[in-house]
Amino acid sequence: MGATANPVWAELVQLVPVVTLASSFLVSGEVDLARAGPLFAVAAGLTVVTTGLVAWRGHVPNPILLGAALWLWLGAAVFGSGWSAGAALLGDARGAALFAFALLVGVPLTLGAPTGYVGARSDDPAWVRRTSLALLVLTAAAIGWSWTFRADLRLGSGLPFILLNLARRAFIAQAK
Repeated sequence: MGATANPVWAELVQLVPVVTLASSFLVSGEVDLARAGPLFAVAAGLTVVTTGLVAWRGHVPNPILLGAALWLWLGAAVFGSGWSAGAALLGDARGAALFAFALLVGVPLTLGAPTGYVGARSDDPAWVRRTSLALLVLTAAAIGWSWTFRADLRLGSGLPFILLNLARRAFIAQAK
């Protein structure tokens, strides 16, 4: 059994959109709703470029970050439209909403994609399914953790985001 991991550059480039948005929030430790609209729009646009580049080069997009891309596009639409109730909801949910979108992407990928939610090519479909299910459980836990600690952006959003992505990479590395 083996899994094919993306090269490091393909993983790192996919982080650019989320880091673009998160950089200003994580530095200050607060969600600045006045700046959120333009940052969400820029970050959402970057998802097209980064995901397109990774796919064009024949690599598997990180499914967690595909969920994050959907969340960024929703944020761009909500903040860009001036819908204050939606902006308040996203602002209050913080990272929990991002992880919920990752879960929404993860379930159908686990059920039907050959690379699963783990996002790796493997000659062992049972490994893909098993690992994807484990990653779904970790994503559900990240939602709960993020919601519980949503008042602290670093602890409630940044930490579970990093740990979830590291768990994915560890699963893939273990299968090599």
